[in-house]
Amino acid sequence: MIDFAAMVVPALFGAFGATARFGVMNLMKPGRWSWGLFVVNMGGSLFVGIAVGAASLDALSWATASAVFAFAAGFTTFSTLTLTAAEWANRGETVRGLALTAAHVMFGALVAGAGYISATTVLGA
Repeated sequence: MIDFAAMVVPALFGAFGATARFGVMNLMKPGRWSWGLFVVNMGGSLFVGIAVGAASLDALSWATASAVFAFAAGFTTFSTLTLTAAEWANRGETVRGLALTAAHVMFGALVAGAGYISATTVLGA
């Protein structure tokens, strides 16, 4: 039997994340650098790092962590990142597109790691 709550909760949190992304990206209109895109991707990385760190110490249930993951999945946007990088490359700004992609991947990993370390340090003490 399928657990209805197990299907609905992630769907709702994913929708909340997508709505929050829409708000952030509309507030931070793209200019020379897509700061709204950067903020949502770094925010999602931080949320996931903290949730995994807290769940690894049993300070957060995996069900609650899964809701955070669903929010982060709706909040972040890999497809917009790749499209933006491709558009820049298509306009002859390949280095800028590569820099955008590298910045999101490298800083996203650093932010997720910082969230994990912060959560385990604060909650493990």
